[in-house]
Amino acid sequence: MSLIKKPKLTREGLLAIIVAAFILFLSLTTNFSSKSGIYSFMLDVSPTMVAAIGLSMIIFTGNIDISAGTISGFVAYTAGALVKAGAPMIIFVPAAILVGTLLAGLNGYLTVKFKVPSIVVTLAMNMVHVGFYATFLPQSGWIENLGPRFTWFGRARLFGIIPYTFLVAVVVAAIFIFIMAYSKFGKKLYAVGGNVQSAVYSGINPDRIVIKVFFIEGFLIGISALLRALTRNEVMPSMFIGRELFFISAALVGGVSIFGGSGKITGAVLGAMFVYLITIAMIYLGFQDYYQFALQGIIILIAVFITVADFSNWKKKRLKASEGAV
Repeated sequence: MSLIKKPKLTREGLLAIIVAAFILFLSLTTNFSSKSGIYSFMLDVSPTMVAAIGLSMIIFTGNIDISAGTISGFVAYTAGALVKAGAPMIIFVPAAILVGTLLAGLNGYLTVKFKVPSIVVTLAMNMVHVGFYATFLPQSGWIENLGPRFTWFGRARLFGIIPYTFLVAVVVAAIFIFIMAYSKFGKKLYAVGGNVQSAVYSGINPDRIVIKVFFIEGFLIGISALLRALTRNEVMPSMFIGRELFFISAALVGGVSIFGGSGKITGAVLGAMFVYLITIAMIYLGFQDYYQFALQGIIILIAVFITVADFSNWKKKRLKASEGAV
């Protein structure tokens, strides 16, 4: 038997290879590799990258947020309304992010305070948000003709090809990859999601961690919503309805366990790229939007199946077969 250990291919590594292969395939068969194609991909994937990081952190703790899309709608509306009122970017950006932070934090508080599963709380809040759009926001929150004061950052490019929004997404990803890999807070998230009772015995307060992570998720959802809204001359909260499907798909495809306690931010980022590459491929093939939503559901089911399936016996058989061949 050889003493040289073969490098182990991680799930994130495999996903990176698949993403690279997909990019190569699209480059050879479409105009994806053109300057406009690359720019459009980076512009579109940036908000999902950031939001997928936020949803991943929620899922790490064994929770979920079904209202991430409608929270994004409130963030975009806040930014648009403040711009219309004459507020500069230094005002409307933090104000809009604060709205996202508070709304998600409320989800966390309700989940912890009343001991209600987060899926129930966030599903209910999703419905409340949609009703609020139609009932209380003027024209259901539709604001148009926002002008370059609103869109300049969202449409700006570095070297004529790299969107500023993508640079923001990369910085956010780098920060949270570091936090989850090296900080005590990151270890506490995994501990709470892995085994709550063991976390309590270790001196961790699960309720406090859950509330904190919901606030952090809201902060990231705020950034994500702005990265999408700032590319448009108009905003309408309803355009964010259903966006949580993309965020959750990206996290699960990236290897984040739906039951909590495992996964990596790197995987969520790659998952966001994979989900968008699939969407781009479907657009080139001429599929309608509802097929894309159907695909999101299929992706989630497959990702959950891979998470819960027990492949230990299969791995043992492969290991024995490889040893016997040596």
